[in-house]
Amino acid sequence: MTALAAWLGLSALPAAAQDAVSPERCARNKAAGTITFLTSFAYAASAGILDVVAARDLGYFKALCLDVALEPGSTNTQLVSAGTAQMAGLGGASDVLVAVDHGADLVGVATYGNVGAIELLTMADSDIKTLKDFAGKTVGYKGAIPPQFLAMFLDAGLAGDAVNWVSVGYDPIILPNGNVDGLAAYKSNEPKALAAKGYKIREWDPDAFGVHSTFNTLVANRRFAEANPTAVEDFLRATFKAFAWINESPANLDKALAAAAALSTSGYDLETSKVRWGVEMDLIAKSLPKGMAVGQQSIAQWTPEAETLARFKLIGTPDIARAQDNRYIDAVVKDGAVVWPAP
Repeated sequence: MTALAAWLGLSALPAAAQDAVSPERCARNKAAGTITFLTSFAYAASAGILDVVAARDLGYFKALCLDVALEPGSTNTQLVSAGTAQMAGLGGASDVLVAVDHGADLVGVATYGNVGAIELLTMADSDIKTLKDFAGKTVGYKGAIPPQFLAMFLDAGLAGDAVNWVSVGYDPIILPNGNVDGLAAYKSNEPKALAAKGYKIREWDPDAFGVHSTFNTLVANRRFAEANPTAVEDFLRATFKAFAWINESPANLDKALAAAAALSTSGYDLETSKVRWGVEMDLIAKSLPKGMAVGQQSIAQWTPEAETLARFKLIGTPDIARAQDNRYIDAVVKDGAVVWPAP
């Protein structure tokens, strides 16, 4: 076991075996049918993606009598809510809270990181020295403007509309090229990619300014989960078993990345992927609440994001208790480790 695995409270786990589940539980899992899982971003080396890929590749799902189909996601909240897909990965608690507030029939069943995974970047030699200096500047974002950024600016006395927000793609080179003054980024991706090319940047982390959030949440269709609790439990059991396995050795990480690369249709940068996984593992480890296993979640963990969303009127009254259902993840971990085989 690596030092990182020990730090995460993970123990070595046996290989998948035919007796990993009782005949009765096996029958219930088979009756659930195919579980279509949508990844949050292609087959990236990210928690909630790479470990799901590894669980399938290692035969953990099969050992628990689960039929799992993996697909790169797109409109995950809509597809899971409609029951077209049964489970998926989302960016974090905010995505789940907004979806549920808008009527989506889904529920968060596990959360990996209890710290923000996003931040703003500027060039190190930029004239932006304080948050207020973003006024009038052009800042690129992907998808939607994260409320964490708006809260960070508002707390510094800068209204969100004081910034010129523009929707951009995923190539971070637009920042050093001067197309934007600031850029929304994932801590595990763009800053590392730019640094690797020799660019010096400054990172503006919302958590450093008191705006706290989560990252990488797994969700399930609510009706499916309630009708098939053992299938959801054992999907998480296999996934977090694979998570532990990946972190047991560099060789295991290499094998997991090879499995993800084989699924990718647009090329796969193995070295960059290793860095991404390492950064996320560090974030997860350092933000893991005392006494909880990786993946476990609570109302307290989601409260800062819920309050931020309500503050900007992106949702009504936050209903965290409805947006998350912890019985599934709580059923598969004990003393910080995954229970295997299934009871």
